[in-house]
Amino acid sequence: MTVLNIGVVLNKAFVFGAALAILLVVLFFLDISLGSVYVPLSDILKPRGIYGEIIRIIRLPQAVGAVIIGADLAVAGATMQAVFRNPLADPYITGTASGAVLGVLLGMVMLFLFHIKAVIYIEPAFGFAGAMLATLMVIIAGGKNDKMSIILAGISVSVLFSALVMIMDSYVLTISPSFISVIYALFGTLSGLNWNVDTIIATISIPALAYVALSGKRLNLIMMSDEIAQSSGISPGHERLRALAASGVLTAVSLSFTGIIGFVGLITPHMVRLSIGDADNRKVIPLAALLGASVLSFSNFASKMLIHDVAVPITAITSLIGAPVMIYLIRKGRSIGN
Repeated sequence: MTVLNIGVVLNKAFVFGAALAILLVVLFFLDISLGSVYVPLSDILKPRGIYGEIIRIIRLPQAVGAVIIGADLAVAGATMQAVFRNPLADPYITGTASGAVLGVLLGMVMLFLFHIKAVIYIEPAFGFAGAMLATLMVIIAGGKNDKMSIILAGISVSVLFSALVMIMDSYVLTISPSFISVIYALFGTLSGLNWNVDTIIATISIPALAYVALSGKRLNLIMMSDEIAQSSGISPGHERLRALAASGVLTAVSLSFTGIIGFVGLITPHMVRLSIGDADNRKVIPLAALLGASVLSFSNFASKMLIHDVAVPITAITSLIGAPVMIYLIRKGRSIGN
């Protein structure tokens, strides 16, 4: 690649990143402003009265959470696609999502059977444990030397946990029909986020995000081939497992509090690569984080606005965005780096 071409790629990445940052700020304020109660921009900048309470207690924690969780899922997806060299890889290929939902359902049953008064962190704690159990099962079953074995192990674990989720769904509804609203929430909502939850998510996410961001060069080598990575002094098996663990943590901590949110981890890396014309993970990963945060911020306020006084599951919005984008990418045949 010539100096001129390198400069063009860097300029594309910088311009795209700047545009994403501006877009994210706009969407962040829209997420705070729009909902069942419209909050004017002047009251967002200087919160007071009832608007101030709505912003501080409800809207702002949800908007901050959308940014963190969107970045988590996008980075997890970009990491998985790089280490598996598979354009369809995303956080769900490890069964992490199904494990998180199963864990939350188990937490609900524990609360009911032992008559424990609602403790906000019990269900998410079970969800995180279930998600990490699924990831660990994939790591153990898949081994460290064959990426295809890990993919197949992930699909198997995902199917297994999905089956258990369906069984648990049926059981939970027989215990108490009132749980149906909670099960509905498992399909994607940020309504349960508050400042304490945001703090937990950020505390767990930031180290994992930092690790993946600093792994860009190693991920580039693995994405080329295992042989190139080994010749550069990197163990592709060990690096793949570490990346898988980091992706599992990012997915687990996010979905434990929100339920399933689909397509963010799948489409955002593709959109970034197509936009900047490059597959260098040192650029793709941070840009995917910005784009994922933007997509989830948009999806959050869209879910509140689509049907009056009803919050549509966020995964419905992200799927409406993601499916056409994937079809477009397939038709163009220009998904770079896979």
